[in-house]
Amino acid sequence: MFGKVLNFKFSSVSEAKIAASFCSDNFGSKTSEYDIVGLNITISQSGDLNILFKFNNSDSLKKFEENYKNIISDLKQSFTFKENNFIGVCAYSFEKEAVVTVT
Repeated sequence: MFGKVLNFKFSSVSEAKIAASFCSDNFGSKTSEYDIVGLNITISQSGDLNILFKFNNSDSLKKFEENYKNIISDLKQSFTFKENNFIGVCAYSFEKEAVVTVT
């Protein structure tokens, strides 16, 4: 599994919250188009916004990378923030599935 991690540093938590809403709508609507199999968005207390994408194959990741700048162009025009990102191979991933127990 391949991953892309974005880290956006905003000047306030309020800006990060607005950006998180934009990112969840914008990236969430593109899961089928770019074959995104996992999307996690996290906001820190200091105004950092972290986004983790998971892809099953490198072709899906490459397709996303080719269009990444266009996808976030509205965000860049609306806010001033510092951006760091990297691409990697997922070494370990765990998520507990929700289970409903009827008694």
